[in-house]
Amino acid sequence: MIPSVVPANCNLRKRICEMEKIQIINELYDSIYAALKANSDLKKYVTNIYDYLPKQVTIPYLRLRIVNYVNLHMLSNFATKVRFSCDIYTYHISSMLAAIKHVGLVVKSISSETILESNCVINQHDEVLHSTINFDILIQGGSDEQITAEN
Repeated sequence: MIPSVVPANCNLRKRICEMEKIQIINELYDSIYAALKANSDLKKYVTNIYDYLPKQVTIPYLRLRIVNYVNLHMLSNFATKVRFSCDIYTYHISSMLAAIKHVGLVVKSISSETILESNCVINQHDEVLHSTINFDILIQGGSDEQITAEN
């Protein structure tokens, strides 16, 4: 009878840890989004910064989203790698490059050395330039899988 109790407790603990990870990821997303919206230099190049895409948008704009997250098991420690993505739409390449620079500075200021990788792709459709910036942020955890964001 005792063996059946242990797996139930383990499953409950895993679900709680998973919910805590999702909460921390959400808090990190909210802090990045708030920092992007508060950045006056970025507002010179994009008129709107969205966390969701409304039916009608005004170009130039930026949208932040979470692409995915992966749990990493590193010897005795745990971590979560979260991939964020920023889509930027503008009409001018100089505005695009300036917006990319400011997004990078904002993300760097929030997560200091935890950025694992970032990349950017720029393309054009008709007269609108589109850029996608992907960046991976590592959220360190402990040996008991208690995940805490390092800011």
